[in-house]
Amino acid sequence: MLLFDGRHGISPIVERDNFNTPTKFQIDLELAKMRTMTAQEAAVAAAQAVAEAEAAIAEAEEAAREAEIAEADAEAAQAFAKAALKTLKGRTIPKMMIHA
Repeated sequence: MLLFDGRHGISPIVERDNFNTPTKFQIDLELAKMRTMTAQEAAVAAAQAVAEAEAAIAEAEEAAREAEIAEADAEAAQAFAKAALKTLKGRTIPKMMIHA
């Protein structure tokens, strides 16, 4: 997002496709389950959490790459538009001669 003075800012729009904030009740329920887990169940849950975290990291890295590409495209488009404006400003409009 380009601010009025030419600086870049962070867009206030955030996509929340697969983001689910648990309620206090859900958190308490998960904690109660954890307290009664065996070591093997805890290991399985930990492995699943690690796998989910790694997937989220990979997704974030891909989003960052896409954002960098989009930023480069936007900068190139802005440079092109600036050059096009300079070209247009440099042209003179030919005077029309009216023969009477």
